Formats: sequence, C-alpha cells, structure tokens
Amino acid sequence: MKKNSKQGNNPWENMNEKIDDVLGEKFWKDVLPVIPKRVPLIDIYETPTQGYMVLELPGLKSSKDVELSVQNNQLIIKGTIPNPYQVPKENLLQSERFFGTFKRSVSIPFSFIPQKLTAQYMQGVLLLTFQKSNQDIQVDIDFQD
Repeated sequence: MKKNSKQGNNPWENMNEKIDDVLGEKFWKDVLPVIPKRVPLIDIYETPTQGYMVLELPGLKSSKDVELSVQNNQLIIKGTIPNPYQVPKENLLQSERFFGTFKRSVSIPFSFIPQKLTAQYMQGVLLLTFQKSNQDIQVDIDFQD
C-alpha cells in the first residue's frame, strides 16, 4: 500500500488490516450493530488536470434521492437511500447495510472550476469529476500612509 505523502505517517492508516488479526471475525459480528453507520464512504484522488471524488451510495433510485452542493470549498452531500425491503428496518433479523437519510460534508482539497463539475451514478457509486483550476491570482497590495 502506497503512503500518501500529504498525509504523513498516520498511525491509524493500517488499523483495518491489523484489527482482524487481533480481534477476529466474531468481534465484527458483535460490534457492527452498535457502530453508527456513516455514509457515504468517500475516496478522493487527483491527476494534474482533474480531481475526483468517489462516493459509495448503493440503493439510490433516482437523482431525487441525493443532493450535492458546494459551499466554501466544502462538498455537501445529503439525501435518502430508500428501504429496499417490504418490511420495516426494525423487523430485519440482521441489518448491516445502510438506508435512510444522510448528510455529509467533505473538504475539497484542490482548486476547481465549479461550472465544470460533473456527476455520474453507476452500480452504487457516484463519481464526481472536478476540472481543476490552475489559474493563479496575483493580488496587488495597496500601502496606505
């Protein structure tokens, strides 16, 4: 696994790989029902000209299920993943998948052109493509006596 030079040495980075060895499979079966589910899970990466966010959102049925907005270089994702079953969530014998309402805010770590932001949803994944802006702005300083 390649380390991201921007993140430095994060002691939690390999925790998922190690925790299975230490705690075992039974631990997850017992603890998953009490851990709050945070959705959507997000990966962020960039190329020299574009930035990408990949959001895990299984179960969306239409664009009306999710709303995206950008405010102060923050991406705000909110929406609802509909209950896919004919029984209420309380009646499920085991429930690990998320459905219901969600809201998440994520910092956008690169400059971009808002008008060129695109979104595609396919197979439970929402791909956001940001056209990066390489326009430097020079600011003149006005000295006042």
